[in-house]
Amino acid sequence: MRGRLCALAAAALPAAVAAQAAPDAAPPEPPPRTVQGYVIGAALVDGRDPVGQSARTSTLQPVWGLWVGRFRLSSGGAATLWGVGREALVDAGLSTTLVRRSNASLSASLRWDEGRETDEDDPLLRGASPVRGTLRGRLSLGYAPAPRWSLSLGVSQDLLGRAGGAQVSAGLSYRHPVSARTHWDLGGSIRAGNTTYLRTVYGLSPPAAARVGRQPYEPSAGAEAVQLDWRLVSALDRDWVVYGGVGVSRLVGAAARSPLVGARQVWSAQIGLAYRH
Repeated sequence: MRGRLCALAAAALPAAVAAQAAPDAAPPEPPPRTVQGYVIGAALVDGRDPVGQSARTSTLQPVWGLWVGRFRLSSGGAATLWGVGREALVDAGLSTTLVRRSNASLSASLRWDEGRETDEDDPLLRGASPVRGTLRGRLSLGYAPAPRWSLSLGVSQDLLGRAGGAQVSAGLSYRHPVSARTHWDLGGSIRAGNTTYLRTVYGLSPPAAARVGRQPYEPSAGAEAVQLDWRLVSALDRDWVVYGGVGVSRLVGAAARSPLVGARQVWSAQIGLAYRH
């Protein structure tokens, strides 16, 4: 009996010591805080729209973005600025990463498409219906087949049924690191649209054409444009970023043959400065 009591006491001793030590033990680590941040700045952008007889314009555009948890709300320029030495973001608008693997990711975004107003003073746009602004949903797939190289595939759809149709884009880009804080990107892409999209942006319906004495134009689904871009981004320090770049885009196929088009090939350039927190 005495031996059994001694064995029970010996077994219970560690538990008792642990119970006495528990109040003094370090508390469990709190869950990680939600990552938050913002970027704000401005960019001088020079370019023109291939549709219509619009002249080249230089405008100062705001660059802004807000990052809360898994979601980012940003303008087109801000969507790329977080990636200098940090996690790369996805498309402009309200975006989030759905799935991420070692060299691949799937993301989703919502973006407002401004559309195009009617301009009867422009002879190329005379009779053309306005392009209504709409909300576009987009799925983007990114894949890195090798270091510094990346492939992208995106599909977007008009979510409000405003004749915006669907667009598809595919691209290949190369990133060359100049230093730990500076890199340049060279990328090429091709865009295409379904029949609804191309007729809305580049078409002239028979009733509208008859009203103004023009020939109707109703393109079908196909390629829209090819584009080449070069962009330099440099982090002046952890917070300030300066960037600039040039690009050229050329309409192809039915889009290039549209009577609404004033320039099949257009150039663009931009330079900007932004603060990240």
